[in-house]
Amino acid sequence: MKKLGKLASLFLLLGSTQTFAATYHLPPANNDIIGDIQYESATTRDNISKIAYRYDIGFNAIQKANPQYHPSNLFKSETTLQIPTRHLLPNHTRAGIVVNLPEMRMYYFPKGSNEVLTYPIGIGKVGKNIPMQKAVVTRKATNPYWYPPQDIIDFNREQGVNLPKIMPPGPDNPLGTYAIYMSIPTYLIHSTIFPESVGRRASFGCIRMYEADIEEFYPTITRGVPIEIIDEPVKLGWQTNRLYLETYDVLEDSSNTDKTTVAGIVDLVLDETKNQPALIDWQGIMFVANEKDGIPHEIGVKLPA
Repeated sequence: MKKLGKLASLFLLLGSTQTFAATYHLPPANNDIIGDIQYESATTRDNISKIAYRYDIGFNAIQKANPQYHPSNLFKSETTLQIPTRHLLPNHTRAGIVVNLPEMRMYYFPKGSNEVLTYPIGIGKVGKNIPMQKAVVTRKATNPYWYPPQDIIDFNREQGVNLPKIMPPGPDNPLGTYAIYMSIPTYLIHSTIFPESVGRRASFGCIRMYEADIEEFYPTITRGVPIEIIDEPVKLGWQTNRLYLETYDVLEDSSNTDKTTVAGIVDLVLDETKNQPALIDWQGIMFVANEKDGIPHEIGVKLPA
């Protein structure tokens, strides 16, 4: 555990200063897009993971938006990267915390506010995902003690690591500095000593956040805040009169496979436009369905009534 903690510290030292989570005003009715695409001139001292941390996005997002680059290698020359900081809001109630697992991103809609905050997250390994359901925040803690579940104790024992039954706060505690507990037993939202795991399937089901993000997020959360865990690999939404499509890979252990096929997406588009005639770019839909780059693409425009 100590060796892993040192590796995480090294990752932080190598990375540039991280930007804080993006906060946006909620778009008006019938508008679903927040943020804008950015571009970064990466140097030969950079790699994909460093850029992800710098722009407060997950490893998955930066890799999908720039698939031509190996995630671990330093760039051989100055390189322009696409930074995917534009998002369609999930098609769910805009209240409390919404966690979209295939996107590996969390949206927070503070009560009484006209804002939305969004954060990248790390999620459970294949077969270890948090259940898709509604929950609430039950409590929170700084410098939390960790009580490893039996499956984690068994897994680590197989790797030659004997975990204690109770791990005190400190640099080797995988919960980091902040923990938010929910009404789904044994599952938490917490900081991590492994920042490179944000945007990856790396946990035993808990939701991991960059330290800087949860440091900002933690004070705003109180007991009773609603949480909804969703599996939405395809998002449709409007920006004034233009229709956008955003797609992600289906989680390997998800039953939601039909939605990301071209046929499944066509069905979603037809349903979205059944009461609003629109000119649809069907070839564009095929491109976005195959690309799964996590970026909103325009695929249609409303026709005059």
